[in-house]
Amino acid sequence: MYKKVGLKLTYLLLAIFLGSTLLFASFEKEVEEKQNLKIVESQKNRDEIENNEQNYEGKGVFVGDESYDFSLLDREGNEIKLSDLKGKVIFINFWTTWGSFCKKEMPHIQEIYDQYKDKEIVILAINVLPAEEVGQEGVNEFLEKQKYTFPVLYDIDGKVSTRYKVSELPTTYIIDKNGMVADFISGGMEKKTMVEKIENVLNK
Repeated sequence: MYKKVGLKLTYLLLAIFLGSTLLFASFEKEVEEKQNLKIVESQKNRDEIENNEQNYEGKGVFVGDESYDFSLLDREGNEIKLSDLKGKVIFINFWTTWGSFCKKEMPHIQEIYDQYKDKEIVILAINVLPAEEVGQEGVNEFLEKQKYTFPVLYDIDGKVSTRYKVSELPTTYIIDKNGMVADFISGGMEKKTMVEKIENVLNK
Protein backbone atom coordinates (compact mmCIF):
# COMPACT_ATOMS: atom_id res chain seq x y z
CA MET A 1 0.00 0.00 0.00
CA TYR A 2 2.75 2.41 0.98
CA LYS A 3 4.58 1.55 -2.22
CA LYS A 4 1.50 2.45 -4.30
CA VAL A 5 1.09 5.75 -2.46
CA GLY A 6 4.77 6.50 -2.92
CA LEU A 7 4.57 5.67 -6.61
CA LYS A 8 1.52 7.93 -7.08
CA LEU A 9 3.27 10.72 -5.22
CA THR A 10 6.31 10.32 -7.43
CA TYR A 11 4.15 10.53 -10.56
CA LEU A 12 2.37 13.56 -9.16
CA LEU A 13 5.62 15.36 -8.39
CA LEU A 14 6.96 14.46 -11.84
CA ALA A 15 3.81 15.85 -13.48
CA ILE A 16 4.07 19.07 -11.46
CA PHE A 17 7.76 19.40 -12.41
CA LEU A 18 7.08 18.86 -16.11
CA GLY A 19 4.14 21.26 -16.04
CA SER A 20 6.20 23.93 -14.30
CA THR A 21 9.02 23.47 -16.80
CA LEU A 22 6.66 23.87 -19.75
CA LEU A 23 4.98 26.88 -18.16
CA PHE A 24 8.32 28.56 -17.46
CA ALA A 25 9.50 27.86 -21.02
CA SER A 26 6.31 29.40 -22.40
CA PHE A 27 6.69 32.47 -20.16
CA GLU A 28 10.36 32.83 -21.09
CA LYS A 29 9.46 32.68 -24.79
CA GLU A 30 6.76 35.34 -24.33
CA VAL A 31 9.19 37.65 -22.51
CA GLU A 32 11.79 37.14 -25.25
CA GLU A 33 9.23 37.93 -27.98
CA LYS A 34 8.19 41.15 -26.18
CA GLN A 35 11.83 42.19 -25.79
CA ASN A 36 12.50 41.52 -29.47
CA LEU A 37 9.40 43.53 -30.41
CA LYS A 38 10.57 46.41 -28.20
CA ILE A 39 14.00 46.32 -29.87
CA VAL A 40 12.41 46.35 -33.34
CA GLU A 41 10.14 49.29 -32.40
CA SER A 42 13.06 51.17 -30.86
CA GLN A 43 15.17 50.62 -33.97
CA LYS A 44 12.24 51.74 -36.12
CA ASN A 45 11.98 54.99 -34.15
CA ARG A 46 15.73 55.58 -34.48
CA ASP A 47 15.54 54.90 -38.22
CA GLU A 48 12.66 57.40 -38.57
CA ILE A 49 14.64 60.08 -36.75
CA GLU A 50 17.77 59.37 -38.82
CA ASN A 51 15.74 59.56 -42.04
CA ASN A 52 14.23 62.86 -40.92
CA GLU A 53 17.69 64.19 -40.09
CA GLN A 54 18.94 63.24 -43.56
CA ASN A 55 15.92 64.91 -45.20
CA TYR A 56 16.49 68.13 -43.23
CA GLU A 57 20.28 68.04 -43.16
CA GLY A 58 21.76 71.53 -43.10
CA LYS A 59 18.42 73.09 -42.21
CA GLY A 60 17.17 74.50 -38.96
CA VAL A 61 15.09 77.29 -37.50
CA PHE A 62 17.00 80.15 -35.92
CA VAL A 63 16.28 83.53 -34.34
CA GLY A 64 15.19 85.90 -37.10
CA ASP A 65 13.92 83.08 -39.33
CA GLU A 66 10.32 82.52 -40.25
CA SER A 67 8.95 79.73 -38.09
CA TYR A 68 8.55 76.34 -39.72
CA ASP A 69 4.84 75.61 -40.07
CA PHE A 70 3.45 72.32 -38.80
CA SER A 71 0.22 70.53 -37.95
CA LEU A 72 0.12 68.26 -34.89
CA LEU A 73 -2.61 66.61 -32.84
CA ASP A 74 -3.35 67.63 -29.27
CA ARG A 75 -4.53 65.45 -26.36
CA GLU A 76 -8.14 65.57 -27.56
CA GLY A 77 -7.20 64.63 -31.12
CA ASN A 78 -7.67 68.16 -32.50
CA GLU A 79 -5.31 69.25 -35.26
CA ILE A 80 -3.37 72.37 -34.33
CA LYS A 81 -1.64 74.26 -37.15
CA LEU A 82 1.03 76.77 -36.21
CA SER A 83 0.23 79.24 -39.01
CA ASP A 84 -3.38 79.46 -37.77
CA LEU A 85 -2.04 81.07 -34.60
CA LYS A 86 -0.34 83.96 -36.40
CA GLY A 87 -1.03 87.26 -34.65
CA LYS A 88 -0.24 85.80 -31.24
CA VAL A 89 3.01 85.19 -29.39
CA ILE A 90 3.65 81.44 -29.28
CA PHE A 91 5.73 79.69 -26.63
CA ILE A 92 6.83 76.31 -28.07
CA ASN A 93 8.48 73.86 -25.69
CA PHE A 94 9.89 70.49 -26.82
CA TRP A 95 9.96 67.95 -23.98
CA THR A 96 9.80 64.33 -22.77
CA THR A 97 8.49 62.72 -19.58
CA TRP A 98 11.90 61.30 -18.60
CA GLY A 99 14.01 64.46 -18.95
CA SER A 100 14.95 65.77 -15.49
CA PHE A 101 15.11 69.40 -16.67
CA CYS A 102 11.85 68.93 -18.59
CA LYS A 103 10.09 67.73 -15.44
CA LYS A 104 11.65 70.51 -13.38
CA GLU A 105 10.36 73.32 -15.59
CA MET A 106 6.91 71.90 -16.36
CA PRO A 107 5.28 73.35 -13.20
CA HIS A 108 6.56 76.75 -14.38
CA ILE A 109 4.99 76.16 -17.80
CA GLN A 110 1.69 75.43 -16.06
CA GLU A 111 2.07 78.68 -14.10
CA ILE A 112 2.75 80.82 -17.18
CA TYR A 113 -0.13 79.10 -18.99
CA ASP A 114 -2.46 80.07 -16.15
CA GLN A 115 -1.00 83.57 -16.13
CA TYR A 116 -1.20 84.26 -19.88
CA LYS A 117 -4.04 82.05 -21.18
CA ASP A 118 -6.45 85.01 -21.41
CA LYS A 119 -3.90 87.15 -23.25
CA GLU A 120 -2.43 86.92 -26.74
CA ILE A 121 -0.04 84.15 -25.70
CA VAL A 122 -0.26 80.53 -26.81
CA ILE A 123 1.58 77.75 -24.98
CA LEU A 124 2.38 74.64 -27.03
CA ALA A 125 4.23 71.86 -25.22
CA ILE A 126 5.37 69.45 -27.93
CA ASN A 127 6.13 65.95 -26.71
CA VAL A 128 8.89 64.30 -28.78
CA LEU A 129 7.18 60.91 -28.92
CA PRO A 130 9.93 58.88 -30.69
CA ALA A 131 12.25 59.72 -27.77
CA GLU A 132 9.74 58.47 -25.20
CA GLU A 133 9.93 55.11 -23.43
CA VAL A 134 6.28 55.02 -22.29
CA GLY A 135 4.37 55.77 -25.50
CA GLN A 136 1.53 58.26 -25.96
CA GLU A 137 -0.72 56.54 -23.43
CA GLY A 138 2.04 56.75 -20.82
CA VAL A 139 2.55 60.44 -21.61
CA ASN A 140 -1.17 61.09 -21.11
CA GLU A 141 -1.08 59.26 -17.77
CA PHE A 142 1.91 61.39 -16.72
CA LEU A 143 0.06 64.61 -17.61
CA GLU A 144 -3.11 63.55 -15.80
CA LYS A 145 -1.20 62.48 -12.70
CA GLN A 146 0.60 65.83 -12.53
CA LYS A 147 -2.66 67.68 -13.34
CA TYR A 148 -1.11 69.69 -16.17
CA THR A 149 -3.72 71.48 -18.26
CA PHE A 150 -1.58 73.44 -20.72
CA PRO A 151 -1.90 72.45 -24.41
CA VAL A 152 0.21 69.42 -25.38
CA LEU A 153 0.93 68.34 -28.95
CA TYR A 154 2.48 65.07 -30.10
CA ASP A 155 5.39 64.98 -32.54
CA ILE A 156 4.61 61.36 -33.38
CA ASP A 157 7.28 60.76 -36.03
CA GLY A 158 9.83 63.32 -34.80
CA LYS A 159 9.68 65.40 -37.99
CA VAL A 160 8.91 68.71 -36.29
CA SER A 161 11.62 68.40 -33.62
CA THR A 162 14.06 67.33 -36.33
CA ARG A 163 13.10 70.25 -38.59
CA TYR A 164 13.68 72.63 -35.67
CA LYS A 165 16.98 70.82 -35.01
CA VAL A 166 16.16 70.12 -31.36
CA SER A 167 19.35 68.63 -29.93
CA GLU A 168 18.63 69.08 -26.23
CA LEU A 169 15.51 68.62 -24.14
CA PRO A 170 13.86 70.79 -23.14
CA THR A 171 14.20 73.31 -25.95
CA THR A 172 12.00 76.39 -26.28
CA TYR A 173 11.19 78.67 -29.21
CA ILE A 174 9.23 81.89 -28.85
CA ILE A 175 7.46 82.98 -32.03
CA ASP A 176 6.36 86.61 -32.43
CA LYS A 177 3.02 87.83 -33.78
CA ASN A 178 4.40 87.91 -37.33
CA GLY A 179 5.39 84.25 -37.24
CA MET A 180 9.11 84.94 -36.85
CA VAL A 181 11.40 83.20 -34.37
CA ALA A 182 12.08 85.84 -31.71
CA ASP A 183 13.95 83.75 -29.14
CA PHE A 184 15.50 80.33 -28.66
CA ILE A 185 16.40 78.66 -25.36
CA SER A 186 18.21 75.33 -25.09
CA GLY A 187 17.76 73.73 -21.66
CA GLY A 188 15.45 74.35 -18.73
CA MET A 189 14.25 77.71 -17.43
CA GLU A 190 12.88 79.14 -14.21
CA LYS A 191 9.51 80.90 -14.31
CA LYS A 192 11.14 84.34 -13.96
CA THR A 193 13.18 83.77 -17.12
CA MET A 194 10.13 82.51 -19.04
CA VAL A 195 8.12 85.59 -18.09
CA GLU A 196 10.96 87.97 -19.01
CA LYS A 197 11.41 86.39 -22.45
CA ILE A 198 7.66 86.30 -23.16
CA GLU A 199 7.27 89.94 -22.12
CA ASN A 200 10.22 90.98 -24.30
CA VAL A 201 8.58 89.50 -27.36
CA LEU A 202 5.08 90.61 -26.39
CA ASN A 203 6.14 94.25 -26.00
CA LYS A 204 8.12 94.53 -29.23
